[in-house]
Amino acid sequence: MLPAAVVPALYPRAYQANALVRAPLKLTHVEARIFALALGCIHQDQTELPGISIPLSRVMTQKKGGSVYETIRDACKSLMSKVVSIESQNGNKKRFTAYSIISYIDLNEGTGYLTGNFAPEIKPFLLQLAEQYTHVEIETLLTLKSAHAHRLYWLLKSWDDVGLWEVDFDMLRKQVLGDDNDVTYTLFYDFKRYVLEPALRELHSLGWVVSYEPIKEGKKVKSVRFVIPKPLAQLDGEQDAPVAAARKAPRAARAGAEQQMALPLQAELPTLQQRIVTRLQKLRITAAQIQHVLDFVGDDEVKIARLMKATHPLLRDFEAGNKVFDNLGGATVNLLKTEFPGLYPVLK
Repeated sequence: MLPAAVVPALYPRAYQANALVRAPLKLTHVEARIFALALGCIHQDQTELPGISIPLSRVMTQKKGGSVYETIRDACKSLMSKVVSIESQNGNKKRFTAYSIISYIDLNEGTGYLTGNFAPEIKPFLLQLAEQYTHVEIETLLTLKSAHAHRLYWLLKSWDDVGLWEVDFDMLRKQVLGDDNDVTYTLFYDFKRYVLEPALRELHSLGWVVSYEPIKEGKKVKSVRFVIPKPLAQLDGEQDAPVAAARKAPRAARAGAEQQMALPLQAELPTLQQRIVTRLQKLRITAAQIQHVLDFVGDDEVKIARLMKATHPLLRDFEAGNKVFDNLGGATVNLLKTEFPGLYPVLK
């Protein structure tokens, strides 16, 4: 192992200029984890980009078949080839600039570390950022299980101070999948099913209930409008004290606050599955249980309507204080088991 004195600390937050966050970039899940951990080597008080030094144990926490070393090696080789393209316009003059992200990587099983350097030209987008930048908690990033969730998390976080982000669908595709991909998920239906909604479910499991609405031009989806709730700051540790205080508040007061927060959001939820997520989060069942329910009901509108109707009285009694629940989540699960017998074998 490398001596502790020469191993830079991994800082808790990752920073990127918004121009870099919003540039098209395709990463695999392992590449996204390496990039997040590499950003954790940087502190904003530094004047030069530090070297990258990451314990291999942080890159992949468990073996999922095959060689962990080979998986990380392949991700490193791919990261070395990543180029970020940034386009700008001054009046009627356009400008295109391409940047490499990483200039050098050394993967050493003997030391147990991945080391390397950022490309020096990328420095203005990573270091001593004064404005137009985004920061996230690295540990939050590392809980995400897919590359699409990583990309969407960064993109949405870069707009959370505004609270609303409307983006052309083709641009959103490029930002998440890369600008060299013209064949995958080109139809919004496919992009929504295989990229957007699975990624949003991961963000919802963190308690960040971002909603979206497809904007059509004729029959074709032209753009996507995201509604981004402000409480994401709670995920990044910026409001620990208020959150802790809220958890100690009387149940009736908490229920009233949650109802007040949910009401404006409810009108913006355009998909049936997002309505289910919001409803079941209010009823205090776990993210894993919500995922099981989503998998069970799928796109079946009859089942979805039945679920919403069956759970409405429970939510009404809880929020109005008509009934005291020792375990609201448990009561919800029992109700769902009764309403949907086929759900019982898969719901945990």
